[in-house]
Amino acid sequence: MYTVECGENFTVTHTVTHEGEITYIDVSARAVAEAGKLKISVKWGAPLIGAHLTWSPIPYAVRGIPPTWGTDTTESHAMRSAPIRAYVAYHDQNCMTVACSDAKNNVCIQMGLRESCGCLACGVFIRVDCAIEEYTARIRIDERKIPFTQCIEDAARWWETFDGYEPVSVPEAARRPLYSTWYSYHQNITPDALLRECEYFHALGCDTIIVDDGWHTAVKGGVYSTCGDWIPSAEKFPDMRAFADQVHEIGMKMMLWYTVPFMGENTQCYPRFKDKMLGPYGNNKTWILDPRYPEVREYIIGKYSQAIRDWGIDGLKLDFIDSFAQSDTVCEGMDFVSVYDAVDRLMKDVLSALRAIRPDVMIEFRQSYIGPLMRTFGNMFRSSDTPNDSWKNRLNVLHLRQMSGNTAVHSDMTMWHLEESVESAAFQLTCVLFSVPQISVRAKDIPADHAAMIKTYLSFWNRYREVILDGKMTYKNFAANYTYVSARLGDTQVGAVYGGRIAYLEQQTAEIVLVNASMDKVMLIEADFGGTYRCRVTDCMGRDCGIYTVDLQTPVRIPVPVNGYVYLKKE
Repeated sequence: MYTVECGENFTVTHTVTHEGEITYIDVSARAVAEAGKLKISVKWGAPLIGAHLTWSPIPYAVRGIPPTWGTDTTESHAMRSAPIRAYVAYHDQNCMTVACSDAKNNVCIQMGLRESCGCLACGVFIRVDCAIEEYTARIRIDERKIPFTQCIEDAARWWETFDGYEPVSVPEAARRPLYSTWYSYHQNITPDALLRECEYFHALGCDTIIVDDGWHTAVKGGVYSTCGDWIPSAEKFPDMRAFADQVHEIGMKMMLWYTVPFMGENTQCYPRFKDKMLGPYGNNKTWILDPRYPEVREYIIGKYSQAIRDWGIDGLKLDFIDSFAQSDTVCEGMDFVSVYDAVDRLMKDVLSALRAIRPDVMIEFRQSYIGPLMRTFGNMFRSSDTPNDSWKNRLNVLHLRQMSGNTAVHSDMTMWHLEESVESAAFQLTCVLFSVPQISVRAKDIPADHAAMIKTYLSFWNRYREVILDGKMTYKNFAANYTYVSARLGDTQVGAVYGGRIAYLEQQTAEIVLVNASMDKVMLIEADFGGTYRCRVTDCMGRDCGIYTVDLQTPVRIPVPVNGYVYLKKE
């Protein structure tokens, strides 16, 4: 039984249909008189049988099953997360995956335990914080007893079928390793230093540099009061076009960092837009532009277009877009009521304008602005900031892979203390194996063994890039933070053991490559097939550690160094 309710100012109807073990609830609401804000709740109950934990798009959210009085952190909207949640068994089987077609307005999916009966109180709560006259949405309840990750992937494809949610195409350059300046330099960037980084990391296998915060200002300290003019700092980049040309001569592409919504008081343009703001950002003389004004959107589009056209850069790293908040204040000169609708229009127009200049333009967003709507104008999704945190970076990229379709999923910029042992430093890269790696360490400070490790990893990753990014994914033991993950394409599979020693091989291929991304120095290979394979083991720097002949008919125990590699070729 499904209960659908809304406020007094609206009437609501719903229909329920079934396709096998998938249920759809179609909800329609209409204002009784004048337009207004809308709240809709869709509630139902279900026995809590076979479910042991929850999955959400933001992996560092609570993963337990909360009681009805517990805290829930699953709200999503246009620029935050995605309207989906799954209940999962310990053996990775789906129990219930709930998704909502509305990825623009505020949606909260809650499922709390009723202590008195051991049942779930399930609900989808939709909130539209601006005046509307009518509304429709579809809720998808997937109860198939299959791997839950398949249900997540299917929901991502389902979103793509709705008007306005078609993902943007992904250029090949977005699928190649890159160097980022942020952790290694913060705002202290100069052309000469960055060109040296380009030469070094291009030789190791990186094809793009992201010039992060600092290119537009000589002010230090991480403040955003100088954001908005987007004019290169004369002290740092007196000729941005010449710098971009030099990057291209090295063989790399170049992207620039921007904050989408910010306009600082220490800019030339602030007086022009000071009356077209949503509100302040923090207490540092920084304001959030209101995209409902067409001149605001035209200004932002013009600035981005100028950078692509006049400086010859290849893409944009767009930050803080989640700072746009819904507002019910409507003023003269606005052509939208909803801020979220205006952001959608802004970014789709940005994409159209930039692709008219450079069809293969790259646009990066970071977690948590990674939902279905964001895929329509961003072709690169990066893990949220996780400096020197390989564990969190791993969970982030794996969750992104499950719900991002063909959008290029990138790791957060990998960095580490350069006195770290090379085996330990390698975790920063092996933990993000199933994403496009970003690196942010200074070349001149890298020890020789670390350099060999980076070169080995990037050579390996580039060699198996298509398998890693396009292959059929398998995820094992979500409850234990994924102890084994693999990708299979054609007659090759690439896997990584993150804990528990076991590599689970379910499908036979002629080539199998396994990474020991754990502190165990032994790997146990359990295959659902037999066959004789030639086995070569290397350490994280690519040095040979042993050559064997193994028969996968029975479990095989192989010594492997920490973050070493196992290469298996069928004989």
